[in-house]
Amino acid sequence: MIFASSRLIARRFGLDDLADFVAMRNDPEVARYQSWERYSEDDGRRFIAELSGLEPGDPGWFQFALEERQTGIFAGDCGLNILADDPRLAQIGYSIARPHWNQGLATEAVRALADFAFTAFGLHRITASVDPRNAASCRVLEKAGFVKEAHFRQSQWFKDEWADDAVYARLRG
Repeated sequence: MIFASSRLIARRFGLDDLADFVAMRNDPEVARYQSWERYSEDDGRRFIAELSGLEPGDPGWFQFALEERQTGIFAGDCGLNILADDPRLAQIGYSIARPHWNQGLATEAVRALADFAFTAFGLHRITASVDPRNAASCRVLEKAGFVKEAHFRQSQWFKDEWADDAVYARLRG
């Protein structure tokens, strides 16, 4: 375990997560606002292998596997990207497997990851970039203490169309 909340444990990914992780990433509703369309077992194996050589707190993205504290069932993942040019700044991302939607787990994971990162890594600011059409994700960030700071119209070419980008941020303290 790297950090936890009342209902979740955040830990390193292992090969035991492969099937559930790949299934989550192949769910079209989970992938709708994410950068991937399809995700193979080989993609998952590469992802887990790459993470095994990384440490939380190092510059770049580190993904944490999320499991339900009571059952040990894989529930999703969350990630932290500590910026190499200023390690006091980071970005956050998250995906929750659809069977775990609408239970408050995403909010719990984002809040717990932000609290952990501010304390463990001395961060000053964490941002999140979200498609504003993803109203559920916007609510997650707001409930986790993030504030909407910007809305960029048609600023990203995403999945064959122009998409808006909303930027949320949370400061330490």
